[in-house]
Amino acid sequence: MTASQHTPRPLCAAAWRAIRRAVAALRHVNDQQTLMWETWWQANRATVPETGPLTWVMSLDGRRLAGRHLAAADDTRTGGAP
Repeated sequence: MTASQHTPRPLCAAAWRAIRRAVAALRHVNDQQTLMWETWWQANRATVPETGPLTWVMSLDGRRLAGRHLAAADDTRTGGAP
């Protein structure tokens, strides 16, 4: 066995160790990013109650609150100063 045949082995082992460390680091980063996106998604969800005097209904602008306990809009005036 000559010296030139023996040197690639330690270099190959060192390369594989470096590759394994890089893969482990990328896996950790991916796990952290996945956790961040899942936390963001859960934080931005809102529950929509369907029962009770107030309910959420779909409109052209998205969901809006509707029900009999809402303050009436003051659009019934015909004009004139208040």
